[in-house]
Amino acid sequence: MKIYVSLLLSTLMLTACSQKNLSQSPIIGGDTDAHGCLASAGQQYSFVKQACVQVFDVADIKLDDPMNDTLAVYVILSDDRTQAELFWASHGGDKSILMDVVKGGYVSNDGKIRLIRQNNHWQLRY
Repeated sequence: MKIYVSLLLSTLMLTACSQKNLSQSPIIGGDTDAHGCLASAGQQYSFVKQACVQVFDVADIKLDDPMNDTLAVYVILSDDRTQAELFWASHGGDKSILMDVVKGGYVSNDGKIRLIRQNNHWQLRY
């Protein structure tokens, strides 16, 4: 009987030690950016929507990335269509590019990137 009690106590002590080690390890998926968006969940902050979004789910426009054929470029339009927010991983990394409406499409604040609508499809010019 003493052997069983000793074995049970040893098992309980080992289990308690392993639980302590688990609580000290970092939490997977707990990574948030400055806006509180969960990068591990595919969230990015949208200035147009004023919220954390999964860009690939809410984008109004999806284009092939001209710099990398394995990626896409996503665009979210403001409700009044006066602004466009461009999410282009190959170009700006994790920062979006805000664009203002112009005749025929949108242009970035520095004038270097244009989103043009031609023949019912969108083109990205840079």
